[in-house]
Amino acid sequence: MIDQQLLARIDAIEPIPFAGQAFRHIAHDRHPLSGAGARTHGGRWNPPDSFSTLYLALDRETTVREFYRLVKRQGRSPEDFLPRRMYRYDVALAAVLDLRDPSTRAALQLSDLDLTANDAAKCQQLGEAAHYLGLEGILAPSATGEGTVLAVFFDRLHADSQVRDLDHEPWTVPPQEPQAS
Repeated sequence: MIDQQLLARIDAIEPIPFAGQAFRHIAHDRHPLSGAGARTHGGRWNPPDSFSTLYLALDRETTVREFYRLVKRQGRSPEDFLPRRMYRYDVALAAVLDLRDPSTRAALQLSDLDLTANDAAKCQQLGEAAHYLGLEGILAPSATGEGTVLAVFFDRLHADSQVRDLDHEPWTVPPQEPQAS
């Protein structure tokens, strides 16, 4: 059951359009527009066994940071995840919940710790409510603490919205981990 107060708080926030490029790293044998893994296993903004979500970063460095966060959380080496591909996308969405502003996060009772915690339950509840309200995705600070991510809810895309993969680069060796700012 989705929290009615959370629905009301999200509904009070005006969604924004988003247009630009984004990036994602995935296993070399996965389709670049598949959100099936997130649907099954869940992610920061969708609970397990829920809805298809495509997790993107707004720049290459954040994509690489997210890769190393995955590696560390699973206690494996970067080589264990290779080969991979980093895809570049063209994204145009009409209705996105923008969580980049701290005052918006405060209105939704979402702390900076909630954004970076290994337990994503609070973010998942918020994502589930945003999805329920028909929003196309969530724009938020990365769980790495640097950069911005975009979670796209494919089954909520409006008629004029799109996510297109443009190209990709292979990762046959781990990318260099960016230094913290």
